[in-house]
Amino acid sequence: MKAYPYWWEDYKPYYLKNCSLKNQSYDLVIVGAGYAGICAAKESVSQNLKTLLIDQNALGEGASTRSAGMVSGGLNLGKKIDLFKEYGHQTAVDFIQESIGSYRFLEDSINGYYDDVKFQKTGRLVLAHSKKKLEALKQKTNLLNSLTNLKLEFLENSNHEISNDYYKGGMLVHDAASIHPGLFYKFLLNQTLSSKLDIFSPCKLLSHQKKDNFYLVNTSEGIVKTKYLLFTTNGYTGKEIGKENFNIIGIPSYIAVTNEIGTENIYKAMPKLRMYSDTKNDLFYFRPTPDHKRLLFGAFPVWSPHKENSSFVKSFFYKNIKKILPTLNNFTIDYIWSGKVGVTFNTLPHVKNQNNKLYVFGCNGSGVALMPYLGYKSISLINKKNNSTLIIAKIQNKKNYLKFMITLLLPILGIYYRFKEMIENKYF
Repeated sequence: MKAYPYWWEDYKPYYLKNCSLKNQSYDLVIVGAGYAGICAAKESVSQNLKTLLIDQNALGEGASTRSAGMVSGGLNLGKKIDLFKEYGHQTAVDFIQESIGSYRFLEDSINGYYDDVKFQKTGRLVLAHSKKKLEALKQKTNLLNSLTNLKLEFLENSNHEISNDYYKGGMLVHDAASIHPGLFYKFLLNQTLSSKLDIFSPCKLLSHQKKDNFYLVNTSEGIVKTKYLLFTTNGYTGKEIGKENFNIIGIPSYIAVTNEIGTENIYKAMPKLRMYSDTKNDLFYFRPTPDHKRLLFGAFPVWSPHKENSSFVKSFFYKNIKKILPTLNNFTIDYIWSGKVGVTFNTLPHVKNQNNKLYVFGCNGSGVALMPYLGYKSISLINKKNNSTLIIAKIQNKKNYLKFMITLLLPILGIYYRFKEMIENKYF
């Protein structure tokens, strides 16, 4: 079994140093070379800003190439709050429209290159694990249909969509797709490599401080000066960015990919070949691979610190794949890997410009479409006249200074959620 992403067979993250950091000054330094950082860098260079992009790991090694490659417009954002009560009707509607717009942005950015990144318009089915959650999905479907032109479809029963009695029905999002996360990252990276962009990987941010009208950025490879500083570190955000670190927590998510079980078995289990996720707090999400020969299955194994190749994680996936997709009998698991999902405490993205220091993180599991869009749009925050063009930047996140304690309690919280959702599935 391989303990690295299946996607790395087609794109393997690599180090790149195309510049020197000695005695350098920049208009913008970007920390974090994932989807958001890459797209921010591309837009920054297009506006003639001298830009440096750094990452403590290889290019694309973080969440960008560790995801499931499920593309939708961030419809699951804001689960912890009522947007309409918190920010008013118009801001809530604008936020929803902007989140949906991130899907259109991704479509447009790869127009003409769908085959290169294995982009397939599959639709996404959100499955209810209890009758209570099914009713909630019905209300959500009606609300979003009244506010958007998505034309979501509510399914009272999902048996024709998936060979499973575990789920009660669901919400079908037609404007959703699948993509190969590694090839998509490679596509975005190649676009930036053709521009005048300085890239240094590996390069770790150690500290930064404001001095007059610029920042001194202390890295493992030297100190540089910059007028603007942008953090696009998402689930890999650390204390070196300052107090904004308390806005986000990195939650481990694990993904398994089976052996080649064949297209016939895949079609039998998932006739529509969609992207699938469910309504549990520690949700399951699954899809066929782009060639429709393997199953990809993602989950949070009790938010466990166990290694990918541990017997606990392996047995967890075997058990739950058989439960959720019972027609898949004779399979093995070829790949298991993990990555950190950037989750904010109100499940909304964190986008901010404070004293020429910008923050873009908190995809909350919807990063494939949302992060490229927010990275691109973040450059507009440099020009304060354009602040109003990014609705998400108007939404203020609340810090949680108990982050360290919450991190320690995640396994216990995971066990609680599993017990709670088992009861809901059986009785509600």
